[in-house]
Amino acid sequence: MVLALNDKKKTVEYFSSWQVQNKITLISLIAILLLSALFVAAAIILPAISTAQIIAFIILIPALACFGIATCHSSSLELEKARRDYDKMAQRLSETEDSQITLDRFFSISNDLMAVAGKDGRLKKVSKSLVNTLGYSEEVLLSTPFFDFIHPEDRASTRENIKALSLGLRSVDFVNRYQTAQGSYRTLSWSAVADDELGVRFASARDVTDERNFRTRMQQILDSAPFLLIVKDTEGVITNCNDAFAGLVGFTRESLLGKNVRLLTSPLHSAPPEKEQEVLRSRIPVTFDEVFASKGAEEKYLSTVFPILDQTGKIISIGKVSVKVL
Repeated sequence: MVLALNDKKKTVEYFSSWQVQNKITLISLIAILLLSALFVAAAIILPAISTAQIIAFIILIPALACFGIATCHSSSLELEKARRDYDKMAQRLSETEDSQITLDRFFSISNDLMAVAGKDGRLKKVSKSLVNTLGYSEEVLLSTPFFDFIHPEDRASTRENIKALSLGLRSVDFVNRYQTAQGSYRTLSWSAVADDELGVRFASARDVTDERNFRTRMQQILDSAPFLLIVKDTEGVITNCNDAFAGLVGFTRESLLGKNVRLLTSPLHSAPPEKEQEVLRSRIPVTFDEVFASKGAEEKYLSTVFPILDQTGKIISIGKVSVKVL
């Protein structure tokens, strides 16, 4: 918008210059005509005009004519230049207005939570979905430093994320919690990038509060279940397990996550290779009996190895559930 105002100001200055030059041209030409008429009249009425006066008229009239012609030519050149500049500025103004309209419409209809943040720690623009999610008015969101909305425990990590953006890095799936107008917190997963030229940060977020709450409840159910569960990806990295499994093999759940089963020694860490190959080949669960030694005694388990597929039908993980047979 600042650019548009500057463009309009330049355009007004150009047109003012044309008007002044055209007035000078008109006055000069009128003066030429008047002097020419006076000279003719004087030559008729006063034939005894001195030589000096005739020379003065002869010099003055062409001088004024030349001045008028030069001014007119200069005005024409300036007019042409101004027209080109004006066309360019009008196009830029139109593009700016169109971009602003497009951005406003996109912000109003998008389901993603979007925001534009300035380096001063305040939001410059927010989407309607973000307004609805947090429950504040747009005016409150734009006038309040956005750190005031962030959970105190997440502010340090948010500052580090902003520093990374300032270094030109892109942020993907950065999670922090924002307080709503009702006092509760929503967990938001952000993707953001900084634009140093404009001095702003563009960010888009998903509200993952319900998703995380669901995962937490599901994990609580799995941890309370009377069976052993382990899930690993196709590279053998453990992506999930329950407390019963972790306790039986002598680890905490947190210490197992992210580790490769090949680095662990207990046979409970994964299914027999032939069973996994059968699952990978048939893409259906396979159930079998297993016997393990636990605390010096053998225990019999009924285990099921099953594939986990993504939306395209590709196997991305293999899970194993083992139920103790009494």
